[in-house]
Amino acid sequence: MSYRNPKYINQSVQGSFDKLQSTINASVTQAKKVEKDQELYDKAKESARVLAGSTQSQATITRNASKNTQGNQMTRGKVGQYFEGYPARAAEIAMELSKTPKPDNYGELQSELEWINNSPETMKGMLTNAQSFLNIKDMSDIDPNQNSDILLASQVFNGELGFTEENGFTYDFKRGEGNTIEMVFTGQGYIPPMVNGKANTNPDDLVSFPPEGYSMNSAGMESMQAQNQSLIVSTPKMSQKINSALKGTNILSGATFNDDGVYIGGGIFNKDLLGEEIETKTYEGKDYEFLRVDPTKVAAAMEPELQQQVDSFIGSGGDNGQARSVWNMRIAKDASAVVFNKELAQQAFPDLGDDTEALKAAWEKGSGIWSYDKDIGDEQRKVFNVMYRKFIVDDVVATMEDDSLISQRSNAFGQQSTTPNLNQPTS
Repeated sequence: MSYRNPKYINQSVQGSFDKLQSTINASVTQAKKVEKDQELYDKAKESARVLAGSTQSQATITRNASKNTQGNQMTRGKVGQYFEGYPARAAEIAMELSKTPKPDNYGELQSELEWINNSPETMKGMLTNAQSFLNIKDMSDIDPNQNSDILLASQVFNGELGFTEENGFTYDFKRGEGNTIEMVFTGQGYIPPMVNGKANTNPDDLVSFPPEGYSMNSAGMESMQAQNQSLIVSTPKMSQKINSALKGTNILSGATFNDDGVYIGGGIFNKDLLGEEIETKTYEGKDYEFLRVDPTKVAAAMEPELQQQVDSFIGSGGDNGQARSVWNMRIAKDASAVVFNKELAQQAFPDLGDDTEALKAAWEKGSGIWSYDKDIGDEQRKVFNVMYRKFIVDDVVATMEDDSLISQRSNAFGQQSTTPNLNQPTS
């Protein structure tokens, strides 16, 4: 039989190509002791510059208003290039497969044709996932210690000012292993590209991808999406964690919270949470004594909630990406987290006893800046466990010791009725 008019690509597949182009057209338009390691420090500096680059001055915005600097046509062009030879290649394969006898590489050709037929949907899925994974518009407090290549790729993919082909950045698509597609980001440029109206040439402002580029694989992204994983980590709002601890433990009985669970005020706390330490305050020229809240007792009362929160970060199945971000952006900002404190170290490493040098070494290993490309170590988990609890408890204690609740701390001395100009008693 002769093979005169083969359907090189069936209509459903051709439709997939057409739909893909429509999807692209629509979506693209949306579309030290703290730093022990100098490399980590340098990468963090570069990432901070990348993140700051998307926040342009008004002067820069005004200057760029007349230029095509957005690069939002890039994806359309790159995808078109990637698929440019596919219809012709599909025709060649179809003709080869029709031959009698069958070619020796029949199986390989069949597999390649299947790949061509499936590739539009693969590309569509990859672009959809990339838009999700590389979106930082709605994120706040992004930890610059994350992988700098990923943060840079986010800016390039979204065509942010300064991160376009005009300034030296680009990406291309290529076929990956196992019939996957890879998006490869390459290039370097100065961020910001212009300073005082002139081209930036400051070597300290040069950011770049590695020489081999940064690759994202369609199958890898699909797997991450299925597991609800994130590529770029935003820092959780610790105020939400603190409010959750307050509400979840009912440590302030009868307290008022708004619809978002934010503590508004009020509440009565158990007098057993008071310690023996005395605080003196002066009202209208007269000194009054108040018992301080005991952090140890508060921690014990909040233990179930604290353990749950710690586990959500560093426990089995916890989000250790956010654990790194919480540590770097929140907890490590407290000097006590990175400066050796023997008492805290003993809480973290009770097995080391009174061995100061061993405690120092363990604390140093567990603190400092946490990288994103290494597993969280045992020392880091133990330091996090202690310091995270301290962070929450300290804030809760401060709330309990606020002047709005001060009458509850004067009860132990029988001063409530005689103390002038205090808030109305809550108990």
